[in-house]
Amino acid sequence: MATKRAAALLLTSLAAVCQAQTVTLLNLLSRPDIQAPTVYITTYDTSLTAPGYIFMTPNSPAASNFQYAPYIYNNQGHLVWTGYKDLIPGLTVYDENVCYYKGKPHISMTQFVGQTGGGAGGIGSFSQIMDETYSQVLAMRPTGTFAGQELTQDLHEFNVLGTAGSSALVTSYITFAHNVTYPACPGSPSTAFTKTGLFSEVSTDGLNTTLFQWNAIDHVDPTDAFVCPGDNNVGTGNVASDGFDFFHINAIDKDDNGDYLVSGRHTSTVYKVAGNNNIEGLAPGSVIWRLGGKHNNFTMTSTVAGTPNLEFSFQHHARFRPSINGISLWDNANDNDTPASANSSSGMSIELSTANGIYTATLIENYVSPGAQLDSSQGSHQFLPNGNHFLGLGSYPYIYEQTSTGETVWYANWGPLPLQSYRAFKYPWVGKPSIKEIALFSYAQNCTAPAAFYASWNGATEVASWKYFTSSTKTGTFSLAATAAHNGTFETFTFAPYNLYVYAIAYDDLGNNLGQTPTVGTFVPGAALAPSCNEYSCPVGTVYSTAAQAECAAPVAPITTSSSTTTSSTVKTSTTSKGTSPVRKTTKATSSPSSSSSPAKKDPKTTPSPSPSSSPVKGPKTTPSPSPSSAPVKKSPKTTPSPSPSPSSSPIRKGPKATPTPSPSPSSSPVRKGPKATPTPSPSPSSSQIKKVPATSPSPSPSPSSSPAKKAHKLRSTHTPHTAHGPHTPHTTHHHTKSTPSPSSTPLVKANQEFIN
Repeated sequence: MATKRAAALLLTSLAAVCQAQTVTLLNLLSRPDIQAPTVYITTYDTSLTAPGYIFMTPNSPAASNFQYAPYIYNNQGHLVWTGYKDLIPGLTVYDENVCYYKGKPHISMTQFVGQTGGGAGGIGSFSQIMDETYSQVLAMRPTGTFAGQELTQDLHEFNVLGTAGSSALVTSYITFAHNVTYPACPGSPSTAFTKTGLFSEVSTDGLNTTLFQWNAIDHVDPTDAFVCPGDNNVGTGNVASDGFDFFHINAIDKDDNGDYLVSGRHTSTVYKVAGNNNIEGLAPGSVIWRLGGKHNNFTMTSTVAGTPNLEFSFQHHARFRPSINGISLWDNANDNDTPASANSSSGMSIELSTANGIYTATLIENYVSPGAQLDSSQGSHQFLPNGNHFLGLGSYPYIYEQTSTGETVWYANWGPLPLQSYRAFKYPWVGKPSIKEIALFSYAQNCTAPAAFYASWNGATEVASWKYFTSSTKTGTFSLAATAAHNGTFETFTFAPYNLYVYAIAYDDLGNNLGQTPTVGTFVPGAALAPSCNEYSCPVGTVYSTAAQAECAAPVAPITTSSSTTTSSTVKTSTTSKGTSPVRKTTKATSSPSSSSSPAKKDPKTTPSPSPSSSPVKGPKTTPSPSPSSAPVKKSPKTTPSPSPSPSSSPIRKGPKATPTPSPSPSSSPVRKGPKATPTPSPSPSSSQIKKVPATSPSPSPSPSSSPAKKAHKLRSTHTPHTAHGPHTPHTTHHHTKSTPSPSSTPLVKANQEFIN
């Protein structure tokens, strides 16, 4: 049964790879340069889901229309940050993670060019660490040689160790002349070139000092492999450019005793390797034990109902887990060629005992996705601080979170096959990006219509509200026109009375000024464009150029804000007004202030237009807390919000589900739990844990009279479903769309050469 399913998946995957795959992109009016995939939430229990942000690196082995980049999303599925600008052209990013470096949270990742299925990285590949401002503080790669070849950075592992982050584990691949015969393979083939996997522990002090190094070929017999020369993505071994990858190193960890955990995908084995100061006195690099594979040292047992014994294969993301006296891993259970060892991939928690020389490995938890997919490559299994587990399906575009008892509390996807993300994680995070990432777009349907404001700050997590200030001249007196709470969406939207110029200021929850946008003009469509526009924006693909703009005179009457729920006060533009007006008397600005000059001010008495050259602004000088409670993720309000046209404005994105993946029948149990965790009965995929959304396309032109405040389908709290904020993408010929665009009209990102293993 499992073998037939693996074969079916292979055919499906190969068919998908042969064609370009476009996805639904976010339509961000303030940042039309961003081409980010839309994340769809199909299950979200706000009371049980852990706080934090989702870190992932979506890409595709086929060409696609989104930017291959590191991304951060929140629990509601809204974009928080994209680092596409930080990538070196020609390199693809993998393994975005949160690590500790010099005692503070940082982001780590690897930029890679080379053979993605498992091979030496190009000389330009490197790993990097970024701080809370998303600025690189360290770039590194392994050093040394093997068989006369320089080691390069591989994509599979960059594990920054400990709270000090004084060293990191990195992987490398080297192909060398080495003849091996494989009698277990059909025809007993011999290879002339073997590809081996290595790992290094390297200092992060900028010197790249090698502290430890281990090479699989020195400790593992190549015939231990469960793959054969010529199999899918493993190499033939006939020529140096196609060495046979017998081991496929893909995960490294280190425990408190200084020993290492090494995952060999093609041997279906996890190895414990002695470090420099092994407490048992073993020589550095010695294999202490093997879990799984042809030379397994353990008796394999299970306390999970329906699973009599522990069995895994072609695993990823192996980690020491002291809390369970064992390890965790992502069990792929197949590789698209070898018969599958299970009906679905899953995250495993494995308790280990080596007392008195008796080695026992017990499967105590098994976290299967709601769709029970059989994922052939990549994947991750993370323990969260609140006891939940966060899991990524690797070669499938699905991520999910389950409680310790196996209940799915969060489930999402970002499109159809063959989209993928090598790993996916959730962490608390405080982002304080450069002022260069702050943006604003202002639009009005005509010269007397209300203006629609869209403010954003790519990567900022501390913004609680925005205030919008308008004027009839770019350098004149600006008055408060509107205030809008930031509800976790990428763009904060509101209406205000029309004026020619506007800027916005971002505030934290204490009212501190975090940063100010440049002053922008309000775009009003000209006679030719206006008939196709609505009060929110113009059609997707519109280039908001001067040629398409109408000329509007400055308002002559005092402007009073409407009673919109997003406007916090009634403000007049008159600078001579006295009394109880919340805007103080202003004076004409003579110069453009730096928005970083007074980061903790409330509404200034004088609010002149900002200078585009303002220095970077950071948030309050507080040390970000690593605890989950510090994550600025809040439950969605249960009050009915005012209509918002932005696709990022609703607390939860609900949309068409991705193309169905070939999965087992929903009647099969998606979660297997053993008595050790005292589980509750496993819910079936047909139960309410999977919230299905009708596959309907969003309206290309939202009506202001439509009600976007309907209760989200089968969610435990009331949320506003997503609506498009007008079919529009300004200032670019890369047309964003809320429906799948035609490949002929959408620029495609260059495809990877193959699946990642």
